Amino acid sequence: MIPRAVYGRSRGRLRAASSCVALGAALALLSGCASSGSTPLGASLDAILFGGDTGAQAAAVPYASLDARLGDIQGLWVMGAQAGDITYWPGRNGVVLELEQGGLQAFQGLDTQLLGTRYRPAPPWRQASPSPVTVTRQVQNADGDIQRFQAEGTPHCAPARITELPLGKRALEACHLEWHWASGDITTATYWRDPATHRLWASAETPWPDGPDVSWRVARHWW
Repeated sequence: MIPRAVYGRSRGRLRAASSCVALGAALALLSGCASSGSTPLGASLDAILFGGDTGAQAAAVPYASLDARLGDIQGLWVMGAQAGDITYWPGRNGVVLELEQGGLQAFQGLDTQLLGTRYRPAPPWRQASPSPVTVTRQVQNADGDIQRFQAEGTPHCAPARITELPLGKRALEACHLEWHWASGDITTATYWRDPATHRLWASAETPWPDGPDVSWRVARHWW
């Protein structure tokens, strides 16, 4: 059985780089537990390695899962651990995707790593009506240098429409947003949310200028 890892929750501040060390240790434990291939992590690695139809894979795997892409890594990702609102999704080659309240919080395993994300006053998909949001992201490049990226944007949500998900269809609102970065760059993001609860079901974004594309759709939910 996968243990429920205990991690600190980031409320109103960015995670320090040291949190990645703790996460790495926890995932090393998860990898050991998954050697038989009978755990959520083992199922995730098998699904990614063998590729194929992520919808069919999600139907066959009885664990929380995402049809997700992080840069060039794409496939069915199965949740490896959860701590409150934070979930960890291990992928191929040591890549780990971290979500908070269902949205992109961090990732590790690529040459460039996202260490943390903070939204002020709240994540854009949680807003009841359009109002400005500030996002701050802390990124570490391949040389170990840490950069801080900040942008502002206002989400605009369209009426709910039937949206295709890996295991079926659901009526979701698509919230579109342009992030205007302090550097003068502009990136886009789209968040698909439940119209009543504002829970996030899918997301597609470039998390900072020249960053890797990140997208995912909930296959089997974890709440």
